[in-house]
Amino acid sequence: MQRALTLTKTPPLAAPLRFLLTAPWFGLLAGALLLWQGPDACATRWAPATLALTHLITLGFLGTTMVGAVLQMLPVVAAVEVPDTPLLARAAWPALGAGTLLLAGSFLYPHPAGFALAGVLLAGALGVPCALCLWALLRARVADGARAMAGGMRLALGGLAVTVLLGGALAGLFAGAWTLPPVPVTDRHAAWGLLGWIAMLVTSVSYQVIPMFQATPVYHARLKRWLAPILLAGVAVFSLGGPFALAGGALAALALAVHAGYSLRLLAQRRRKEAEATTWYWRLAFGCLLAAVAVWAWPWQGEARPLVLGVLFLGGFAMSAVSGMLYKIVPFLVWYHLQEAPGVDRKRVPKIGELVPDRRARRQFACHALALALTLAACAWPQWTARAAGLAWLLSCGALAWELTTPVWRYRRSLLRAAQPS
Repeated sequence: MQRALTLTKTPPLAAPLRFLLTAPWFGLLAGALLLWQGPDACATRWAPATLALTHLITLGFLGTTMVGAVLQMLPVVAAVEVPDTPLLARAAWPALGAGTLLLAGSFLYPHPAGFALAGVLLAGALGVPCALCLWALLRARVADGARAMAGGMRLALGGLAVTVLLGGALAGLFAGAWTLPPVPVTDRHAAWGLLGWIAMLVTSVSYQVIPMFQATPVYHARLKRWLAPILLAGVAVFSLGGPFALAGGALAALALAVHAGYSLRLLAQRRRKEAEATTWYWRLAFGCLLAAVAVWAWPWQGEARPLVLGVLFLGGFAMSAVSGMLYKIVPFLVWYHLQEAPGVDRKRVPKIGELVPDRRARRQFACHALALALTLAACAWPQWTARAAGLAWLLSCGALAWELTTPVWRYRRSLLRAAQPS
């Protein structure tokens, strides 16, 4: 069972939209950086360009989208009201953007002050929304149909809190404030950020958005009840290190593989015959997640292994899932707010599918898939394909930014027409 949307509790359009529309521009910056650095960005996970790229994607593309999605979905899906959402959005958005850019720049051109200031900005931009949303979730009475998603969001926000703490510790290390063993702390920071925050949130949100937007059967109640706690347990056990790391990683990998396989099965049972661009995005996302689990489980060691895992998880799973959600959430929000805007003739409001035609979304998806394939190839043959991958990401994220901005322009034109005297 899914809970019906409480659209009357939706926050002002600008609150989530400022985050959602910013995400593709960070992907565009990441593509430009890969085009500029070329093979140097694909040499090792520890290369400065690789670290900058990783954080432009995790904080810029994924982080901004997820903050916006949480601020939108908590009140609408779970009827959980976040205190002072408009003020929170106005404060967190510039801090998150500036902190991400400063951190990426500090990896490329290291300076203690840069890492320190980036750490402060990002701790505030992510820590404050995390605390407020978690507080709102813990004290709210969530309806039955939204409990699985809300429970997963609680765990995801907890994972974000741990990620921010470990990231702040690393920022202090690079700023010279204290000493830490960098490799194990970085591994735990990556595990909590990628699995405890990103995978946990995408998994929880998929319980609502895949059946709603893809016209599939709902997820099985037992899977929704146990998947997120098992994933969290796997990350926690991995964090213990030593002999526990392998067991924790295997538990988390099993949870992700089950979710990916079950989701692909649901997508195969869609009630609509023709697959949309967003359907292909979800299929690619879960296919790459299964591939990432297989690469992790395969007894293969080498410098390219963590790069392949990162590309499959971040570019293949996370960016694909988020792009698919953006194509649904942004037009839906614009359509709903146009319906409710005073003075706007509802008969003239375009349908959701008309705001971003599927044929254009399909072209952008094809470019995204090409960029992903070239980036995977660059892990093995960086001299030949790294810059081509960067160019493909530039085109893909630039097209995504254009397609998401177009409905907003139409929204503003409709408001201007409504404001003109008849």
